[in-house]
Amino acid sequence: MAIRDFIDGLSDEQAAAARFTTDPVLALAGAGSGKTRMLMGRFAHLVAPQDQGGLGADPGSIMMVTFTNKAAREMRERIEPLLEELRELNNGVFQGEPWIGTFHGLSLRILRIEADKAGLGRNFSIFDEADSRSLANDVIEEMGIDSFDIDEFFRDIETAKARMLDPAFLQAGKMKVDAAKDTPNANSPDTHRWKKILNHFTSENFIEIYSKYQGALQEQNAVDFNDLLNRTTRLMQQSEEVRNSWRSSFRHFMVDEVQDINRAQVAWLTAMTDGGRVFEVADGAPRTNEHGEASDGGHEINTYRLRKFPRPTIAFVGDDDQSIYAFRGSEVEVMRGLEQRFPGLEKRFLKTSYRCQPAILAASNGLVANNQNRYGKDLVPTDSAQHMGPIRMFHVQNPDEEIIRIRTEAEAYMSDGGNPSEFAVLTRTRDLAKAVAKSFRAAGLPVVEGKSSDLRKTAEVKDVMGFVTYLSNPDAEVPLRRIINKPSRGLGPTSLRKVIQNARVKNTTFLEELNTVIRDRIDVPDDGEAYKPAFIKSAKAFGHMMSELSSSVRAAPDASAGLMEVLRQTGYLDDMYHNALKSAGLGRREGEVRHLDPKEFLKWLLQNNNDSSSQDKKQDSLLDGEDLADRASQVSQAARRIGNMALLLDECEGFDSLDAFAQESVLEMSPGQAPAGIQIMTIHGSKGLEFDHVRLPFWVEGVMPHGRAVDAGDFEVEEERRLGYVAITRARKTVEISRPKDVAACPFIRQRFAKISRFVGELAAAGKQHARYASLNEGFGYLAAPIAKQEDAPARRTMPVQFPQNDAPYGDSVCYEERFQDAPPPLPDDYASMMQDDPRGDVDPGYDPRMDEMPPMGAYEQGMFDGFDREPVEDDSPAPF
Repeated sequence: MAIRDFIDGLSDEQAAAARFTTDPVLALAGAGSGKTRMLMGRFAHLVAPQDQGGLGADPGSIMMVTFTNKAAREMRERIEPLLEELRELNNGVFQGEPWIGTFHGLSLRILRIEADKAGLGRNFSIFDEADSRSLANDVIEEMGIDSFDIDEFFRDIETAKARMLDPAFLQAGKMKVDAAKDTPNANSPDTHRWKKILNHFTSENFIEIYSKYQGALQEQNAVDFNDLLNRTTRLMQQSEEVRNSWRSSFRHFMVDEVQDINRAQVAWLTAMTDGGRVFEVADGAPRTNEHGEASDGGHEINTYRLRKFPRPTIAFVGDDDQSIYAFRGSEVEVMRGLEQRFPGLEKRFLKTSYRCQPAILAASNGLVANNQNRYGKDLVPTDSAQHMGPIRMFHVQNPDEEIIRIRTEAEAYMSDGGNPSEFAVLTRTRDLAKAVAKSFRAAGLPVVEGKSSDLRKTAEVKDVMGFVTYLSNPDAEVPLRRIINKPSRGLGPTSLRKVIQNARVKNTTFLEELNTVIRDRIDVPDDGEAYKPAFIKSAKAFGHMMSELSSSVRAAPDASAGLMEVLRQTGYLDDMYHNALKSAGLGRREGEVRHLDPKEFLKWLLQNNNDSSSQDKKQDSLLDGEDLADRASQVSQAARRIGNMALLLDECEGFDSLDAFAQESVLEMSPGQAPAGIQIMTIHGSKGLEFDHVRLPFWVEGVMPHGRAVDAGDFEVEEERRLGYVAITRARKTVEISRPKDVAACPFIRQRFAKISRFVGELAAAGKQHARYASLNEGFGYLAAPIAKQEDAPARRTMPVQFPQNDAPYGDSVCYEERFQDAPPPLPDDYASMMQDDPRGDVDPGYDPRMDEMPPMGAYEQGMFDGFDREPVEDDSPAPF
């Protein structure tokens, strides 16, 4: 599609946001409203030549910030045709490539260039969650702390870093509070503010451990995930030279999913853009009139781009009704505060949904309208006459029956030829998703849990990536300690404890002490422990192996070849082959297969497995990727581990080096393409996805909304309501919400009572306002039939809701159904009566935790402290980064 055609193809709403560049713009884009198309249209408008009505910007002056790496990849793929057209218009030449990535991915690129100015070595490592926890445990052990809640500590770390609160700053606040004790300042506003901040961090000795943890990262030339962002921001704030270079190089910014950003990310954006203000070049500053990039590392001011665009263009895209990541530090108020950070910010609304059918929009609009803290907007369908039936809500006796009901519908859907990947079951927590998935698998249904298989959480992938990390950064002690005895090579825990003990006595590091052994410079202190000859021999062999491996990996032509060198030379692949063959009773044939790569090995194993029929073997020979790995898991867990290695090798394809792959890998949120199957995941995990049919079970108080949110107050319940809105708007065609009447005996819902969710009542009220009642079977076809066909199915009845006949702008919105074993008494017409008498007691509806916010501060950190009196309700799904 030509650039001009792409711009002209936008709707009026999309074009109004895409083409507005006079001031910063916030595009409030509802679910399915075409925000990606709008962003693409804006990119096209920016780079289109001026004689075609565009701005004529260099692509290299554009930065696009996405929420996930997957979104960044999709954006790159979509803009490539536009870039090709630009190349043709400019005889194959144009200036620069746009930077597209997540906050953390873009920060990593900047820090690799500016490592020395940021106080890091060029080969610094990024510690993932497992490495960070291992490092924290080392710090705690070194401090002699016996009992410590590591989960609580990392919750506090997340909170501190989401607000850019470093240990020194917190320690200064603690000293102020301590100094004010027993003085007239003990109750001053400043002391009160600091007490509230410090009281939010509940882990024992948090500031001291936080400080030592950061010091340990620095010693190992490493950063954790959040440090990528914060170090970049601090560098921009502290170095005018660096700040001016990057600001002048990038003059156009687009930020997606802005409802999910936290305060640290806003600080990053402000540092990069100066809030959208005009760039004024100071006298004497180094400058260039060329097309130079900040990524050249020259630290010159790009006056060429500044002359064209003295004020940067900025577009934010988001939907406050989909802000659901408070447990990671995201706050919907941050989005609303953009008007203060970016003067002149204009708002544009994208209200037309191209995804959801009318009844879904009517119900979801009605649900989220109960939130007080939101921009007022209602989504409208592209075709208001479209009719696919109402949202259905029903009761069952218990959670097991609830799962069976959904499973039966899924079976009928698939038997009618439905695509299983278009049928999703979304739950509030991961425990609930696991319970549903277990039942579906037991019935023989194909199931995909989460967005994709979580390859990087497997022990074998962590081991292999540990080798890669250590090869890249020999100062990284944490990955070294993970892989030094993988597979077993005589360097076990007992011997390593001696290294740790001797290092402490000598006041040195584990790595330095180990190197004295490897390099034959052993110096055991008088009160240290001597090393056994076998350990010394093994340590030297390990050092020699890693030296040889480093040379081999550097010489490898690409990442896949480099990874195979790691697997071969470390003995890791041979060890996996040995275990898989032993499990299959084929140990004597090990010599035949050592030379095979993981895929070839698995196919050989499946062909020689006595448990497989000839037909199975024929089908097995055609398997690849995730299907091959899944089939291997049916042979043994050892075979599945090899399957994971095959998948990891597949992911290496396209990377020039193992280092490049490792950098991308640590930032990955949802690697790979999920195989076909019923999609079962948390609501948080479904963000950004869409399906034809969505089922939402377990909507009772304490689950949806979550009990901690109910206990915390209205503000937290609003986030839960937004979560419900996100869940409903994942569906294109049908939504079914259910709740059990009795959960007392349920092992995966840990509460005694099953009071109906307040959100069900709100949805019913929305139905009364926006739609008329339709019978259950209208528009549902196969979805209604399976239950009626079951001989052992409980009796079912539909309770009509008397919707006004003359007020149905979007067709039928909600119908209510209940299932009973025996004939029940009539249900009440007033849904509000279902909300009474919670045995746990009621939260005061008049309480608003924001009434207790701290007095305003005058320092830079003022905006980082707001909302410390609110507790986010955490989903137990893995974080997307």
